[in-house]
Amino acid sequence: MEKEKRTLTLYLIIVFAISIPIEILWIIYGEAGTTGLAALLMLLPAIVAIFLKLIFFRKEPLLGLGLGKKPTYYILALVIPLVYIGLSYSLYWLYTPEAFIGTGVFVDEISAAFNVQNPNAAFIFAAIAVSILSNTPITFGEEAGWRGLMFPIMHKMWGRNKALITSGLIWAAWHLPVLISGNYMPGANVLYKVPMFVITILACTVIVSWFRMKSGSVWPAVLWHSAHNYLDQNVFSTMTNNQNSAYFIGETGFITAGIAVIIAVTILVFGNFNRGDTKPGKLNSTQEVA
Repeated sequence: MEKEKRTLTLYLIIVFAISIPIEILWIIYGEAGTTGLAALLMLLPAIVAIFLKLIFFRKEPLLGLGLGKKPTYYILALVIPLVYIGLSYSLYWLYTPEAFIGTGVFVDEISAAFNVQNPNAAFIFAAIAVSILSNTPITFGEEAGWRGLMFPIMHKMWGRNKALITSGLIWAAWHLPVLISGNYMPGANVLYKVPMFVITILACTVIVSWFRMKSGSVWPAVLWHSAHNYLDQNVFSTMTNNQNSAYFIGETGFITAGIAVIIAVTILVFGNFNRGDTKPGKLNSTQEVA
């Protein structure tokens, strides 16, 4: 286990040591004043993970860069975020009808992005799919680090449950500086949004780690991350009056958090997520897929 401990320790030290000054610049100047900081921050975990993999695990599969076992997990990576994000926004609109401002803003954004006037429904769905896929190079940055390297090592060392909690808390902590500063997910009081964000991230950690371990590949996790970000930040949020909505929906909203928790618990209970394989030091077949 010494190699795994050393790799994990170095990974966390390097990622946070480089992330902190980037986040400080982001907080001081905002993303508009320092173009590309968010993208750089998201790519950092993958860069560090690949670097350490080449040093310590050169001849061993670790990051999960193969396509995996079944295409089912790619489909679920699109469906599950649509369920917990779409359902949470729909419930919010149902009980707060004035919060729904219609599809106009989103359609206008699609029209401008693809230079198409009056796009029909088929084109809009195709544009959403293209937009999600186009974001995967950025979300690969996080997933190759958190789920490609960090979670499998933690799972091997500590077992499923401790690995889920620890990796989820680390993932949440990495976001907290820009979250607390208001540069990320603004709109709610910090004393409210921090715990709600952590709950959401812990639930999402279960979901995305399940994709990683069951498929044997990091790519369903990457696709899930792209779908989650795009659906929340670019689709449903553009149809919503943002006044006070951060308390109810999105990564700091209790409705979204609650539905994500339900899905996470369902996966833990019924998803055969490493059932009978939670003891430290034991590798299963999904961890051995390149």
